[in-house]
Amino acid sequence: MAEAFAACTQPVCDIGKCLWARIATRVNYARKLLKNSEVLIERAHELSLKRKDIVAEIERSNPQKIATNECDDWIGKVQEMETKVETIQPEMNEEKRCVGGLCLNIFARIELGKRVVNMIDDINKLLDKSKFERGFIVNAPVATVENQPDPPSTLAKSANHTLNMVLDKMQHKSTLKIGIWGMGGVGKTTVLRLLNNTTEIARIFDFVIWVTVSKSQSSRMIQEEVGKRLSVETKGESDERVAIKLRQSLNSKKYLLLLDDVWNMVDLDALGLPNANQNNGCKVVLTTRKLEVCRQMGTDIEIKVEVLPEEEAREMFYSNVGDVVRLPTIKQLAESIVTECDGLPLALKVVSGVLRKQENVNVWENFLRELKSLATSFIEDLNENVFNILKVSYDQLQDTQKKQCLLFCGLYPEDSEIEKSELIGYWRAEGILSRGLTLHEAHVKGHVILQALIDSSLLEECDEDDRVKMHDVVRDLVLAMTSPKGEEPQHLVRAGISSEKIPDAMEWEKATRISFINRDLRNLPESLDCPELLTLLLQRNGYLGVIPETFFNNMPNLKVLDLSHTGIKSLPASISKLESLRELVLSDCNSLEALPAGVICRLSQIEVFKLKESRLSDESTEIVAKELSELSLLSWLGFQFRRVGNLHNFLENSRSWKEGRLTHFWFFVADCGAPFNPIMLRRYNTCLSYGGEEERSSGLPSAIQDVLRRSNCFGLRGHKKLNTLIDVGAHNTYELRYCVIEECVALQEIVNRNGLEMGAFPKLEVLRLVDLPELKTFLCLETEEGVLLPPLPPNATIFTNLKCLELQYCPLIKQVFSSRFMVQQLSNLEELYASQCGGLIGMIPEDETVEHEALPKLRMLWLQDLPEFVSFFKGVPMRWQSLEVVRIRKCPKLRKLPFDTNSAPDLKEIWVRYHYQEWWDALEWDNDATKLQFQPFFRLTPY
Repeated sequence: MAEAFAACTQPVCDIGKCLWARIATRVNYARKLLKNSEVLIERAHELSLKRKDIVAEIERSNPQKIATNECDDWIGKVQEMETKVETIQPEMNEEKRCVGGLCLNIFARIELGKRVVNMIDDINKLLDKSKFERGFIVNAPVATVENQPDPPSTLAKSANHTLNMVLDKMQHKSTLKIGIWGMGGVGKTTVLRLLNNTTEIARIFDFVIWVTVSKSQSSRMIQEEVGKRLSVETKGESDERVAIKLRQSLNSKKYLLLLDDVWNMVDLDALGLPNANQNNGCKVVLTTRKLEVCRQMGTDIEIKVEVLPEEEAREMFYSNVGDVVRLPTIKQLAESIVTECDGLPLALKVVSGVLRKQENVNVWENFLRELKSLATSFIEDLNENVFNILKVSYDQLQDTQKKQCLLFCGLYPEDSEIEKSELIGYWRAEGILSRGLTLHEAHVKGHVILQALIDSSLLEECDEDDRVKMHDVVRDLVLAMTSPKGEEPQHLVRAGISSEKIPDAMEWEKATRISFINRDLRNLPESLDCPELLTLLLQRNGYLGVIPETFFNNMPNLKVLDLSHTGIKSLPASISKLESLRELVLSDCNSLEALPAGVICRLSQIEVFKLKESRLSDESTEIVAKELSELSLLSWLGFQFRRVGNLHNFLENSRSWKEGRLTHFWFFVADCGAPFNPIMLRRYNTCLSYGGEEERSSGLPSAIQDVLRRSNCFGLRGHKKLNTLIDVGAHNTYELRYCVIEECVALQEIVNRNGLEMGAFPKLEVLRLVDLPELKTFLCLETEEGVLLPPLPPNATIFTNLKCLELQYCPLIKQVFSSRFMVQQLSNLEELYASQCGGLIGMIPEDETVEHEALPKLRMLWLQDLPEFVSFFKGVPMRWQSLEVVRIRKCPKLRKLPFDTNSAPDLKEIWVRYHYQEWWDALEWDNDATKLQFQPFFRLTPY
């Protein structure tokens, strides 16, 4: 009986246990809700940090690398989870307010607890997946061609003739290597640029790889250039290992290798470039001054670039000089000068630049006489006629100041782009520009001189307008004139050269300027006697770790010392003997750990001091900041203050600051990150970046406010109390032109009515808003109770000069523009970026309307990772009269584009991530004709 009873009751017990386990689980959902809520917030924060780190790494790697599809998917899921956590948080906060943890609705509490536990589980899975054992970034697909600057139209006719010869020879399978040769300045690079930019080439080859070899390039430098082009990592690898990686990258690829300015035989196979042959379809085209080099390189065809025919030479010269050449008194002189230039394009360009719009016949006569009479014997590697012509053009500058400025440019490596502001700073510090000029006046004067040298064709403008470069033939002239045999003060230039040994002491001691920029310099002489030395440029020598203690003992006249981007750990005590030093640059010395106390304050003539990105201790930083405050002539300071207190003490004690002499600065205060890229720092001369520290109020410390009032570039990161951007003080924003706000967790709005009425940000051009979790609106015109305030006065203005607006990681903001008024204010906006904003649904609230010609200057529109973005300006037929490029990535709900070829007449491209073919297919069109019109604009490729 007992056995029978036990047999009957056992299933009941099992069922009871099972039911109790389920009940206990559900009870625990409610009982442990508060504890689990804390775990959820903690784990969600950890996940968010992980996502930010990964995204930051991806952005740092752009454009060479992009995220894998797996990583893209992971980031999307993390953003969805962050939205879920934001949504559930008010419910958890409500539960916390329940007395004793007991709520009337126990079932709702159980359900909430279950959701919390499930979310914790999902977050743990996402964290586990974040390891990305196979990596989360991959090389971006390499563009087939990187366009080179187009040559002047005056060179096109003759250069195109040579180009057609090259293209014709390339058609033959047996032609694998083509050599283009001719004297310096004859136009070889022009032909190569035209070849690189030819559309036909992009259709034939998988890759077109351009490498400027030049006289000083080492094999490793060539490898690094090719590696950069192919997104192949070369740092820290041996030459042999790099060769293997390049060979693997180019395996089975059909490439065209363009080598410009080759001076000696280049072993392509040793570099890792597969030999061109008929099977792989690869080809090589090179330019050189010497036919012998073509033969050493094994070219199949050699094409000589001849000088311009007489008629073309005359046409080019006349076009550059202008109508003055047709004056009866000048015309014959012009003909003779064209004859003397002997059809050489560079000579014609330089001479016509010197004589452009010159109506004084005496100048023309004198120029022609000197052109015919000049002869020299101290030039090598340069045709004598070319040298004579360039030398006369140099002499024609007459102004010694301009000549010295040009000679200074020869200190830079061949073919390098030279920053204008850096160059002008050196000129001022050395004394080429009067020391009596303020920094602003010196920069104005310097830009005038640079423009004169550009107009004379002795310098060339770069694509970036803040840089110039020097033609290698002009550089040859400069190096010849500053060589031991030359007629100008002697320079010792080994810039960009890695293979030569360090010159002996005698060469150092005779030089007025020395440059070892960007070479593998590992050590320096112990002691030198350099009484004439004015400038010493040692930057970008990463292997230079130690400067001998006595190195600076005998350099009494040194004015400029640049040690930036070197591996030095400290400065020797002998630097204190540089009593004439005016500029000391230590930027990006990432190994610099200490400066000897009492050194900086002894350099009483210092006007420019730059030190950032070092490893100085807090103690060393405090000492240096104190000594900097004692420099009474300081006009340019770049420095990282560890604490606000260090900055405060500096401002209190610095005569240069208090007397307004310190007009240019980069101040990095506390843990401010790196909000400004090098381009920004060059563009803006008063930059302040503040890490926020642990602020007790929504405002800023008085020291930060003092600097902000003088700043045109401002970065704020990690402020915990700031509610409105205008809380930084409206009167402190009047000079700002660039502003970036990051990780300010309490910021809810950018500007309120108070800031609007005070006329804040009148000059602001760029505004970047990054990682602001509570940002809800751009402009708030309501009270805290949501009551709309009275209408704005008709003359109210704000952000009227804004050209670029960026929103990134702002999950709560729903519209880019909070009102019609805001759209009207941004009539000068040229670039708009919105990314990773999970709540963004459109440009403007639905109940607001805008004029159909709003945003008349908008050129660039970038929308990325906007899961809820539905439309632009709903129901308004807009005219996008300046729009050129649109970039769209991960905007799944955007189904209709608000423009066509009529409403956006300047549209060039719509970039869409390559795996978004289905998005393109799902787009809604007015009709098939519109779709066909649009198709050529789409680029379904990574960006």
